[in-house]
Amino acid sequence: MKKVRSFLFMCMIVALGTFIVIQGLNFFLNKTEQAKNQEQEEIDQSVYLVAIGDSLTEGVGDSTQNGGYVPLVANQLRETTGIKEVTTKNYGITGERSDQILERIKQQEDVRSDLAKATVIVLTAGGNDLIQTFKREQLKINQDSFIEPKKKYQENLTAILTEFHSLNPKAQVYIFGIYNPYAYLFPEVTEMQEVLDSWNEETEQLAEKEQATYLSLSELFDLNGQTTPADTIGDSSDDQPANNPLLYEEDLFHPNDQGYELMADELYQALVKNRTIAD
Repeated sequence: MKKVRSFLFMCMIVALGTFIVIQGLNFFLNKTEQAKNQEQEEIDQSVYLVAIGDSLTEGVGDSTQNGGYVPLVANQLRETTGIKEVTTKNYGITGERSDQILERIKQQEDVRSDLAKATVIVLTAGGNDLIQTFKREQLKINQDSFIEPKKKYQENLTAILTEFHSLNPKAQVYIFGIYNPYAYLFPEVTEMQEVLDSWNEETEQLAEKEQATYLSLSELFDLNGQTTPADTIGDSSDDQPANNPLLYEEDLFHPNDQGYELMADELYQALVKNRTIAD
């Protein structure tokens, strides 16, 4: 009888051991499968980038007329390991102010549909709001004249970001700031730069509050602070070019090909930093 009990006890021990081993193997295999699936998802990652805004989104100054920074950053993404597919939509319209961009977002179904599908949304706005004020003031730079326009711009920008999050709470949102195209030629005119700096500072603060990423253009287009005073233009002893080499020669206002390349690089690095894509 004791032998029978011993035999049954041994069988139970063996069965229990076998069960534990099988469960352990199943757990390990499931973890391995999950890791493979996650890795495959990363390999098959798709990026749907929707750009909306003014002439900087449309790509005025781009010699290829393909859309400025948008196709450039798309090419960078396509060359990135882990990206399976890149789709872009460009809703840039030259001359639009922030209120007009907001109206399009609210009213145009194709815009709303693409924003809802986007993984990345990029906005350029504010430059034409400023230009409108400059024209109204006949190019006089009085900072008090920009208080109300800046307030209105911030209201429009807040509404735009609200629309983005409402349509697509999962998308990452990026906002380019504005820059002073005349700083290179006329660095002594500090009032204009002070106005732009104020607008950019509040835009950056709002972006942070609304969980968006602010991208500075002032830092990109000031050539690291190396500006050329107007009275030195044409001086053969000056090694710097007469005009900002990042701006379109036809208007000295919009970016040229090199300028858009810098914008694309700035956006791409932000995408990497925010883990939108693998480095």
